[in-house]
Amino acid sequence: MADDPNDLPIEYGQSLRGYNTFGLPAVAHTLVHLRGDADVRRLAAHPELARQPKLVLGGGSNIVLTRDPQAVVLRVAVPGRRLVEARDDAWIVELG
Repeated sequence: MADDPNDLPIEYGQSLRGYNTFGLPAVAHTLVHLRGDADVRRLAAHPELARQPKLVLGGGSNIVLTRDPQAVVLRVAVPGRRLVEARDDAWIVELG
């Protein structure tokens, strides 16, 4: 199946030092690399991760992590992405 949630690139206990402005130490309990729209669909279909709070990271140059995030960290690794809208219940992102 093309959108199998098991095909998500997930890392556990991953350092976020390279993903924040000052390179401060922080660790993602769960880090998901989003490589395209198929990964977004896989994340939405994932039985555990879909319901958890999320923190979206882009290039990392505009965020300072002062502690370990208490959310699933989504690392957007897609060129040509932009945040269209941020709401309390959803982020609308244009990819590619």
